[in-house]
Order: sequence, then structure tokens, then C-alpha cells
Amino acid sequence: MKVVRSQLRILLAAKEHREGRSISLREVVRTTGVPISTVMGMANNTIRRVPLDELNTLCGYFNCDVGDLLKREEVPA
Repeated sequence: MKVVRSQLRILLAAKEHREGRSISLREVVRTTGVPISTVMGMANNTIRRVPLDELNTLCGYFNCDVGDLLKREEVPA
């Protein structure tokens, strides 16, 4: 069975590495204006729905495409 998983933590780690600094999830919320419930839900892979405008904002923040932020992965049934 395949599920959609967020790559937010991976993209955040890559951004931290590029910028040479630590970036908290709260900073992502402050900078983007995306609700903390969305950011935390994506970071923990517990979110079920992501509004398109918030998804677009996060893609802009991480300078990525939707396919980089969300991936379909096989999980054991």
C-alpha cells in the first residue's frame, strides 16, 4: 500500500545545512505565516489535508516543487 508522506523535516535539514544555522519549526511558521498545526502536522506526518495556498507557501520557503515536499511511499500492509 502506498501513502503520501511529507518531506518537510528533510527539506528543513537541507535548508539549515545550506544556511549554516538552526531553523525551528516555529521559525518556519513565523516566516511563512502557515499555521503551526499545518507545519507540525506535516513535520510529524499526521496531517490529512493541506490547503493549496499553504502548500504553495511552504514550497516557496523551501524553494522546491510539490513533488519534493510530498512523496508517495510504499508501506507494509
